[in-house]
Amino acid sequence: MNKFKNKKGFTLIELLVVITIIGVLSTIILGSISNSRNKAYNSKIEQQLSGFRTAAEIYFTNQTPNGYGPASSICSAGIFNNVDPINGSPGLYIAAGNLPDFSQVVCGSTDSSYAVKATLYSGNKYWCVDNKGSSRLISGAIGNTVTFCP
Repeated sequence: MNKFKNKKGFTLIELLVVITIIGVLSTIILGSISNSRNKAYNSKIEQQLSGFRTAAEIYFTNQTPNGYGPASSICSAGIFNNVDPINGSPGLYIAAGNLPDFSQVVCGSTDSSYAVKATLYSGNKYWCVDNKGSSRLISGAIGNTVTFCP
């Protein structure tokens, strides 16, 4: 019996406590990594739409007469499809592959106005930019095509 008392090592309880602590810490770390990824996706959408707004102003200035037309309610026509560098390439900012895959984009334009909306990671909020300088977060469903941010 005496020879077992001199053995050095960890007991089963000590090992289980260490494994539990490691499990709790890894859960906390993975949760914050996931949250950071979601924020990065949302930031990407916001930056792309801000870039679109800048490119849209270049597009507007280069048109004769000045305008955002022709009127469109789809993201694959008019200003939303223009990738000409001379016009600022507004279409590149909202093109497939430049926004996260989950993001739904809704576009609308007339000769004198435009708006672009894209859903954020949560799905129940979206980012909207328009020709009036609006660039903001809006809660709720993305809804129909409009030419201004609500």
